[in-house]
Amino acid sequence: MQQQIKTNTPTTALETRFRALADQWHWETGPLSSSTAIAAHPAYQEIIGMGPAVIPLVLRELQERGGHWFAALRALSGENPVPREYAGRIPKITELWLEWGREKGYIP
Repeated sequence: MQQQIKTNTPTTALETRFRALADQWHWETGPLSSSTAIAAHPAYQEIIGMGPAVIPLVLRELQERGGHWFAALRALSGENPVPREYAGRIPKITELWLEWGREKGYIP
């Protein structure tokens, strides 16, 4: 099966807003250990509110800086490529989401 890269690349304004929110989120949630509190952060919620157009940006952020972007990716995509047996295994969950992103054409 041939991989198709999505042509709906985020606009510069969208990317600029995403970057500002992601930076704020990383900075303000860095010391937190609760994944619920991390996902409830206003910047994270605003990113989710930006809609599916930010999926490539979230995946790139996950790839480059890591972070608990899994709830956002589930909310934005309506999918979850992570089987239950991997719950809590952050490196594996990250790997599975990045693989999903490549298969869907969101990231090269």
